[in-house]
Amino acid sequence: MAGKLSVDPDGRVAGPASITYNRPWPCVNGQPGMQVPGGVMGVVMHTMVGNLPGTIAAFNRPGFNASAHFGIDQNGHIHQFGPVNGWMAWAEMDGNPHWYSIEHADNGNPDNPLTDAQLTASAQVVEVLSRHAGFPLREADTTGERGYGVHSMGGAAWGGHTCPDSPPRHVRSQQRAEILRRAQAIRDPAPPPPPPAPTVVTDGQLGLEALAAQHGSHPATVLRATEAAAPNGQYVTALATYINSVFATDTAAMPDGLVLHYQQPWSGGQPQDFTWRTGPPDHPGAPQPLAALALVLGVDAESIVRLTAAKNPGGEFTGPEFDYINGVFARSQVLLPAGLTLYLK
Repeated sequence: MAGKLSVDPDGRVAGPASITYNRPWPCVNGQPGMQVPGGVMGVVMHTMVGNLPGTIAAFNRPGFNASAHFGIDQNGHIHQFGPVNGWMAWAEMDGNPHWYSIEHADNGNPDNPLTDAQLTASAQVVEVLSRHAGFPLREADTTGERGYGVHSMGGAAWGGHTCPDSPPRHVRSQQRAEILRRAQAIRDPAPPPPPPAPTVVTDGQLGLEALAAQHGSHPATVLRATEAAAPNGQYVTALATYINSVFATDTAAMPDGLVLHYQQPWSGGQPQDFTWRTGPPDHPGAPQPLAALALVLGVDAESIVRLTAAKNPGGEFTGPEFDYINGVFARSQVLLPAGLTLYLK
């Protein structure tokens, strides 16, 4: 995405773009007369019916009596004809005191759409003018609205032009929406994506507790992160089988107070979420290991582990569940199969 431009004390825009400034500065066709920011309504889109070199030559011809604040060519190069802190271009007759103006090269045909480079450069100019003069980033379709307008909206008072379009297609005026979208993205860029979570590929030589410790982590953390990173929230078959085998060989009873989540088929075969709290007062009776509870519920131990991480607030294991799961894997001698991609946090 293109970066933001700025306005220097002399009224020149500057920043990460290809920009040239008129010589002489400002061009001869124009005069002081804009009240910035209070008198500015917005910026007007124009089309050159030609290309930038010819427009620069014409606007610098004494007696031509026409100009604009900016011209943008098909490659996105920006030419500034005069300052934006009070200089008035001769672009829209009665609109001159209140509107900035941007000419866009069209190779002699207004039905030629603005190029991608022109759209981006125009967005940069519109965005900086909006910040500088305080008008909103929105379309203006009448002279009484503030925003991004077109020459034709001024009617006879603005010279009776169809600019920037060649009716009936109105190609260029309809591109204002995309220019404004890009301008808004320049003003409020999306935050960068978070860095990818660190991963490790198993080699078949370690159990989960040893592998997690090797990377400064814990089994419960690895299981939670791997579940969160899975496209469908499911462990791959080899990992699910490993988890079930670990819990199947563990005989330690679960402590009271664990909050576990599981699913069972319900109406129409759709899974229904349930919660199991170990021990009194919800489930008094003999303590049991997780594999025994899974058997009673008709589910797999790995599904309880996976859903408990996913359903808990913040998608994390709470302290008691965290400690219990880590203890199960610390007691296990079962090795992870080779070739699994596990997430460390």
